Amino acid sequence: MSIWVGNRDGGELVDKREASVSVLDHGFTVGDGVFETLRVTPKGPFAITRHLARLASSARALGIAEPDEAVVRQAVADVLEFNDH
Repeated sequence: MSIWVGNRDGGELVDKREASVSVLDHGFTVGDGVFETLRVTPKGPFAITRHLARLASSARALGIAEPDEAVVRQAVADVLEFNDH
């Protein structure tokens, strides 16, 4: 099993045994964070633009740096491509 691990600058799929979170990670040290889930259809992610806008808005509301939309889109594509095999 692989897990996408990254930050706002990029990331990659890694084996679950190799995945780690730094003890200095903001979410780890402070315990705050935001997340979005989205439906995936045979045509791809459903309403991803709306999900990404809501994710950015939630981050701003908590004073957390907004995720880079291109990085999140690439992460979604990587995970879907991986699971397609």
